[in-house]
Amino acid sequence: MNPRKAGKVTVVCLLLLRVAVFASATPSRSYAAVGLMAVSPPLSDTLASFSIADTLYGGTVNYALSPWLSVGAEVLYLGDIYYGKDSGGDFFGPSSWTELKAAAPAAGAKADWEYYESLIYAPLTFSLTIPLGFLRPYLGAGPAFYFHFPSTNQDAAFDTYLAARYGAGQRMRTGFTARVGLDVYLADSFALGLGYTVREDLLPNLFEDLARELFYKENGYFFVTGRFILN
Repeated sequence: MNPRKAGKVTVVCLLLLRVAVFASATPSRSYAAVGLMAVSPPLSDTLASFSIADTLYGGTVNYALSPWLSVGAEVLYLGDIYYGKDSGGDFFGPSSWTELKAAAPAAGAKADWEYYESLIYAPLTFSLTIPLGFLRPYLGAGPAFYFHFPSTNQDAAFDTYLAARYGAGQRMRTGFTARVGLDVYLADSFALGLGYTVREDLLPNLFEDLARELFYKENGYFFVTGRFILN
């Protein structure tokens, strides 16, 4: 065999060996995992402008019932969503800051805006996974419990608008989340993941919102995860 062919064969063998090592390191039975999740701002803001300083964070736990099925839970801080006033003085929103500025160019600076609410989300996701060795794409969905904390201001009209949207009183609500992602197993005890998730705050609006393109930007986020696998 000439040296050139021998070199090619050697490279192929090394690549196959590398794949075999990854595949053997990938969990093939039930296992638990814990880690952190880094989340972008809403996709509308992310596409308009994004810096690392804008990243949001949360914790994640996951239990794989089989190579094909898993259930996971997170507690995520999703930052602030904003409300604006139209030309008639009526409130609209919630929206990302990018969309608020598009609808109300005179809104001013984000740091000075007083009509917003902060969100903490706790989704429970059931995922179907395709086990491709050390690569595992998945599709998941499930209920979400979330807490919304409106800004403190003296505008009674804002309180009335929020009460009409959510109902009066309780700050804890139930919504829905869906996601698509890919996990890459770098060792038998660690995996990196990336994907996209979307939230629905008001369940009666679910099917209506699924038909709106803007919904996937305003309520959608990119995410990256790092998980330690507990075999």
